[in-house]
Amino acid sequence: EQGNLIAILAFFMREPHREDNRTINIVVSVSRQLGMFLNRKQSETRLRQLNEHLSLAIATARLGVWEFAPRKNVVRINEQIAEIFGKEKSFFVNNPLGWRDSVIPEDQPLLLETLKALYDGEIIQATEFRIKRPDGGLRTIAFSASPLSGHDAADLRLLGVISDVTEWQQRENKIREALREVDRLRERLERENTYLQEEIKVDHNFSEIIGSSPPIRKVLGEVELVAETNSGVLLLGETGTGKELFARAIHNLSKRSDHTLVKVNCAAFPEGLIESELFGHEKGAFTGASGRKPGKFELAHQGTLFLDEIGDLPVGLQAKLLRVLQAGEFERLGGTKTIKVDVRIIAATNRHLPTRIKAGLFREDLYFRLNVFPINIPPLRERLEDIGPLAKYFITIFNRDLGKNISNLSAQVLKDLKSYHWPGNVRELENVIERAMILSKGDTLKLGEWLMRESPDPDTQVSQTLAAVEKMHILTVLEQCGWRVSGKMGAAEILGLKPTTLESRMKRLGISRP
Repeated sequence: EQGNLIAILAFFMREPHREDNRTINIVVSVSRQLGMFLNRKQSETRLRQLNEHLSLAIATARLGVWEFAPRKNVVRINEQIAEIFGKEKSFFVNNPLGWRDSVIPEDQPLLLETLKALYDGEIIQATEFRIKRPDGGLRTIAFSASPLSGHDAADLRLLGVISDVTEWQQRENKIREALREVDRLRERLERENTYLQEEIKVDHNFSEIIGSSPPIRKVLGEVELVAETNSGVLLLGETGTGKELFARAIHNLSKRSDHTLVKVNCAAFPEGLIESELFGHEKGAFTGASGRKPGKFELAHQGTLFLDEIGDLPVGLQAKLLRVLQAGEFERLGGTKTIKVDVRIIAATNRHLPTRIKAGLFREDLYFRLNVFPINIPPLRERLEDIGPLAKYFITIFNRDLGKNISNLSAQVLKDLKSYHWPGNVRELENVIERAMILSKGDTLKLGEWLMRESPDPDTQVSQTLAAVEKMHILTVLEQCGWRVSGKMGAAEILGLKPTTLESRMKRLGISRP
């Protein structure tokens, strides 16, 4: 009928025969019948191939196909249906609706609603149910179905497809979780970037711990011990001893070094702002709060929070800080949502906290919480051996910053530096070196008389221990006599001590020849 050539039919006769209409009609009739037969055979072949391809595609896609006539209680299914539900194929033939019992109780209401809509003639598209297989495994299936014929219950037939989407759903959930993690990381990086941009503006004193004196070696040993733990650390020491530097060393040696070290100076903010600085605030929490701002605790999540000058934290805020240390949670200022954080605390102070506790200026329970592992940072006057290396370090820094070329640190200058009382510790030494370099000409550092004319602070002198005074006096005498302990004009003779007694005191006070 379509004009396609499907075969050639030939007739042969033994004897010549004159054509007539009857013969032609017979040939045409036979040709048509034979053509219809061949056409049908080709269609059947194509249909069989199509069915084979469709079956292969269904099997490859692991699609379960079913056909059900509710009135006749007849069901036809493929092998994938039995495989998805973990049952024998005969189970569905003998019990066409038995698969419904595999759907977990929580999804039964949705199943009943879906089947009712299907019986009412609606097309169901990829409705998901969770099923429990005989082996106890939970799977998620996607159920699609459509009526094949009218809405009369007598001839209603349903055709559907069921697919196991468990792995796909798990991959989708992993992708969603990965996207959420990406969002969390992006938010954290944005917060850290903002914080680090602010930190870039801060001029840190130095980037390395300089010194090898016994007091410093003792402190570094304690730093190494506590760094690998999550315990809180309380750094104690006078102003200018480099407490922040030791806090950074603890953080860098810890398991949290991949995250941020966030610093807060508790004495740098008014009482009304320090709470917002630590815990953040919501929009409208106070006048000027035009938007939400995360606090330093949030910025330090999974990292370290360095609370400098903790002794100056307002008493009213100490209870909230204690709660965060104990429970690891807080609310932003003006907010109601509880935020959980994982933060290690390193605190520092130059104040005597037990005295402030007695005065009612510091909570005793907070002190005990912070004072898990105290580290005392020695003042510069107790580590005179480190003054030389520190001075050379600062000279290198200021040569670069000031465009100088000073390379000579004379013995007299070093002696003068060691003779000074250094109430401002390392920070004061840095300032002294900078001032001296500005005033010096050529390649030799000159201090001038201005350093020695500055008198010691009476309060600082009173606070010095007898051991510190004794150590300073012995060091001064040793330097004057070229570190000769015994013999004529040796340090022992000048001090009126036996050489063995002097050596014993030097060992006790941590004095060693540079």
